[in-house]
Amino acid sequence: MSALDKAVAELDAKRSRDDAERRARQEAASAFLKAFFETDLAPSKTLREHGVQAVFDGRRILLTKPEEGVYAEGMMIVVGEQGEIDVSGRSLGPVGSGGNEAKKKELIGEIISHFSL
Repeated sequence: MSALDKAVAELDAKRSRDDAERRARQEAASAFLKAFFETDLAPSKTLREHGVQAVFDGRRILLTKPEEGVYAEGMMIVVGEQGEIDVSGRSLGPVGSGGNEAKKKELIGEIISHFSL
């Protein structure tokens, strides 16, 4: 095998590892958002009382206040390309193995602030 072939093979192996790690981070972040939606947003009386609707599609959560019409600014919480949690275009970083409570508190703070709850 030539040096070029070895270099390309090593690069392909590194890319495969990096892609697998990125997919694992994305899956962890998606699982975190699903749990956050199901346990904290969907059953929330406060959100309902303030007219905030939440929808989860597997990769993102969209929060809106339909009664404010088309000019109301919604809030989107998404899984970013590298497996981080993004809120309205701002990254909160990746979901850690033990930092889920801190990430959840950050998200709750962002929601409270955004919708003036």
